[in-house]
Amino acid sequence: MKKLFSTMLISLLCAEALLAQPPVQKVVTIKNGNLNGILRTVKDLAPGNNLLISTDNEHIILSGPKDAVTGFEEVIKQLDVPPVAQSNVEIDAYMVVASTRADSHNPIPAELEPVVAQLKGLLSYKSFRLLDSFVLRARSGERGENSGSVEPSSPAPEGVKISYHFEFNKVRVDKGETARLVRFDNLRLDINAPVGINTKGEVRWSGASIHTDVDVPEGKKVVIGKTSGIEGSDGALILVISAKVVD
Repeated sequence: MKKLFSTMLISLLCAEALLAQPPVQKVVTIKNGNLNGILRTVKDLAPGNNLLISTDNEHIILSGPKDAVTGFEEVIKQLDVPPVAQSNVEIDAYMVVASTRADSHNPIPAELEPVVAQLKGLLSYKSFRLLDSFVLRARSGERGENSGSVEPSSPAPEGVKISYHFEFNKVRVDKGETARLVRFDNLRLDINAPVGINTKGEVRWSGASIHTDVDVPEGKKVVIGKTSGIEGSDGALILVISAKVVD
């Protein structure tokens, strides 16, 4: 109880000391940071310090007891720093179709051969071919998306194509134990493919998706996931991506 009383007494004395000081005014120029963000932080800290805070959109103006003004001027200087430069990330995405049927007409690109060699040892598919690929750039901390379409391998009515949409909510770069990691939040690939024609001559469609959060070591090709229902029940779509930080 005595400790609580002492604390309250010290607080009252400090408040009285501030009130006793003649008011001063200080105009602080914001040179590097986000003025509105700094202003919000200072206002959150200010209650109880008898400080008036305003801005003219270039400066923060402090009015009040000298000690409070001096103290908050230092706080502003600590907050007024250049924003951290955001990295640009380049993503290579590959959509690979795996099939239980042998197919030698669509060779895999050389850059995917090591990945396919691993897949052959893990999955019971006889052939792999590249359906489509694309390159996407996004800034660290931001979302990214890409859409496209490609001709199906099986016959389909004119103009009917496989369509896909790729997106992620956020990409960021973190330091891993041996290499940088490119982290994807809520990465998603949705694909819609024609799988046949019904008795009325209408196209039958099959939709599938891959949805996950994933960490990709920079420069490595990583299998993100697979989904069935593409070009028939005996095939699967496998998503492979790699990512690197670029200037």
